[in-house]
Amino acid sequence: MKNILLLIVILGFFGCSEENINTTPLTYDHFQNNLKPEMNYTALVDFFGEPTKDIGSGIHIYVYELSDSTEIWIGYVDEILYARHLDEKGQLLDTII
Repeated sequence: MKNILLLIVILGFFGCSEENINTTPLTYDHFQNNLKPEMNYTALVDFFGEPTKDIGSGIHIYVYELSDSTEIWIGYVDEILYARHLDEKGQLLDTII
C-alpha cells in the first residue's frame, strides 16, 4: 500500500510540474517585440524557452521553431551577434538584430 501511495505522489508531482511549462506557441511578432540585443543566454531561455536546437560551429546559433513553420536563428557568443527570421527553405525574411 505504501508503494502505491508513493507512486501516486510521485506521478502527481511530475504531472503538476508539467503545468508550469510554457506551451504558448512562439511567433515572429513575439521575438520582434521582445528580443533585445543585451539579452544573455539566461534571459533568452527565461523569456523564450529553450532553443529547439543549436546548429552553430564556432559560435552558438540558437534555433527557435515558430508556430508558422518559420524559424528564428540567434547567433550568440557572449552576447547576441544577430537574430534572423528565416522561412521553411532557409531564406532570410528579416533581420531582427
